[in-house]
Amino acid sequence: MGVKYEHLETDRLVFLTLTGLPTRTDHAVFTRRVAAQVRSGQARGVVIDASAAELPTRQSFSREIWEDFLAEIGECPFAYVPPVGHDNAERQAMIQGLLDEWWACFTTSESAADARAWCLAQLADSSR
Repeated sequence: MGVKYEHLETDRLVFLTLTGLPTRTDHAVFTRRVAAQVRSGQARGVVIDASAAELPTRQSFSREIWEDFLAEIGECPFAYVPPVGHDNAERQAMIQGLLDEWWACFTTSESAADARAWCLAQLADSSR
């Protein structure tokens, strides 16, 4: 269980891999770390591969995690490879509400490679 954090220097994407059921502390640590790199300009996009993670059982915990993260990354492109169960209608509605509230540049992807490609495309479009 936990978070593997990797900052990809060449394309300035932050890549996070979540496994098991990361704790509130795990989430807080990676949120602060990503936020600092986004604010400093070191990171320009975020990929989270949660395909091997477990969903929190409490919807309120999920909401807090998403809200805290979105509040920190601003309009930075963010791609997410979701875990099993992510497609629950109530969960989707909660996430969409937060994405709309924070004006997030967001997509879900089938794989980490697709997520990375989407982030890079968003960054290329924004630099024109």
